[in-house]
Amino acid sequence: MKKQKRYPRDESLYNLIQENEVMLFLRYLPLAAWWVTGYRNLWTGRGRPPKNLYDIVVCLTVRKYFNFSLRRGMGLLRMFRGLGVIDAKIPCFKTLDNYQRSSEIMPYLEEVLKLTAEPLKCIEFFFATDTTGTASTCYSSWFDIRTRKEGMKREHLTAHVTVGTKLKAAVALDARTDHGGHNEILRNHIKEVAKSFEVKEWSADRAYLSRENCNAVAEVGAEPWFKLKSNTTAKTKGSPAWRRMVLEFRRDPEIAERKYHRRSAVESAISAKKRKFGSFVRAKEDTSKENEETLSWIGYNFSVLCRGVHEFGLKPQFAN
Repeated sequence: MKKQKRYPRDESLYNLIQENEVMLFLRYLPLAAWWVTGYRNLWTGRGRPPKNLYDIVVCLTVRKYFNFSLRRGMGLLRMFRGLGVIDAKIPCFKTLDNYQRSSEIMPYLEEVLKLTAEPLKCIEFFFATDTTGTASTCYSSWFDIRTRKEGMKREHLTAHVTVGTKLKAAVALDARTDHGGHNEILRNHIKEVAKSFEVKEWSADRAYLSRENCNAVAEVGAEPWFKLKSNTTAKTKGSPAWRRMVLEFRRDPEIAERKYHRRSAVESAISAKKRKFGSFVRAKEDTSKENEETLSWIGYNFSVLCRGVHEFGLKPQFAN
């Protein structure tokens, strides 16, 4: 058998990153949450004033980072509060559950995710997108006419993730309970990422292969590298970027495949996130599932940020 290629790592640096990850997370999370939420809340002027969004975002993120249930997480949050590790006010677990089920908190979670990736903009220039499924605790049933039996299937959440290919931080995320819409989601990711990063190349698999996507990548000054199908032709049809990509795959397939396979970074990121923060969500409602998945990726980004701080000497901008 062919021996698997090994990539040696700096063990002392690796140990330093792993040992300090939790401390960095607890130090920078309040700063990131404050940068995004400030004193804002969701009060509309009726009924009892709600909690500050800062408290909610900090509590939900800490609870998900340590992968506790909402009830069990209350003890952990109160301990951190008592030790002075976090300064957020700890609400009832039911209050946290209500906020996690609210679609109004999603934009704030997405902003925190983007903020944790922005310190890497001096490092990341190549990006890749992929789709992954996250299991839930819910099951759906159907009746199979062929076998005349009722079956059960675990429901999954679909997450479209874009990462930088060097440190593999999630720079854009779209978590949803429905399926499809790959091309539209990719184009939205391209626009959002280009606002904060200098994009040189963008790679993805066949699910995202289209001329419109090639044009979107070319519009931000980058090269598209999507996996070709067996019947793909070089006809332009309004997309010079498509033609250049197809001809490059045919002219020099070795180099083209090497550029396309930067996409392996997003698969590594998905694997790392699932191993460190779980491959399932506890929530049962659709909006709550999407928010919980976003919280998982926020925790993952902090683990990548820890590597950036210790390996490249980065300082998060929101910590100034």
